[in-house]
Amino acid sequence: MAVLAAGLAVARPAQVAWPRIALAAILCAAALLGTFTTAPTATAAAIAHDGESLTRLMRFMAGLKAAMALAAAAALFWRLGSPVRLPWFAAYAASTAAMAAGPGLIWGMVHIGLGALCLHGGLLATILLLWRDPETAARLAGMVTARRQAARFESS
Repeated sequence: MAVLAAGLAVARPAQVAWPRIALAAILCAAALLGTFTTAPTATAAAIAHDGESLTRLMRFMAGLKAAMALAAAAALFWRLGSPVRLPWFAAYAASTAAMAAGPGLIWGMVHIGLGALCLHGGLLATILLLWRDPETAARLAGMVTARRQAARFESS
């Protein structure tokens, strides 16, 4: 627990509040947009055409994909616990929006291919951005250092 506290205590709250709030708003807006993009009549027609079994399977998959998107969003919220420059934030926002819209599009049963493309493209972009962001490496290094110091303290 001390390691987590050390990793989160690096940033000042005033610098990191706005990116987290903005990302949460983008995440919610994109999820709602993806869910309510399809007209109810088109959804009903797609369900009637595809059948009850395929609809249940695809909606289960949409739920699973939403869980994957939430896990990636949690990693982004962790990253945004330290200051972020505007270009990085814009890239994070775009990848998060695509990732969040995907499960809603799949749930509607009309734009399944587009929903899968949005989700997987956004997820891949998020992973690549987190991997290449120098601040992510700095935060991880700080957490590793804090853990090593705590382990040394406990062994003494």
